[in-house]
Amino acid sequence: MNYSNKKAFSLLELIIVIFIGSIIVIYSTIYSKELYEAQLNNQRIAVLKIDLNASKIIIERNLPLSKDLLEYDGQTLFYDGKLLLENVSFFSKKLNFNNILQIDIELDNKIKQVWKFKLWKNLSHYFLWLF
Repeated sequence: MNYSNKKAFSLLELIIVIFIGSIIVIYSTIYSKELYEAQLNNQRIAVLKIDLNASKIIIERNLPLSKDLLEYDGQTLFYDGKLLLENVSFFSKKLNFNNILQIDIELDNKIKQVWKFKLWKNLSHYFLWLF
């Protein structure tokens, strides 16, 4: 091979390496962007789950008063007139005949849960927990 053929082949190799390298860089950038967006979405869902679980604990700790203190207005859930949850897509509460409070709740059209709380018939059971 003469010198000009070696230059042409080296130039062809260089073009192929730059082309393959640019494809790798472009796709890794796209993948990184998608991964970042997925992590942001997972973070939002995790925060919603924490808010939902905290609300459940507040309701559960204040039974049987919670059944009367919960109010749903628009997309906001209030507890005793104070803001409890925002972006509530769906909320319903039912008191069954066997003293079970069932709350169906959907938050931000992403997380849907059904909570069931046993309400004691006699309030003296609650006072036993205080002492």
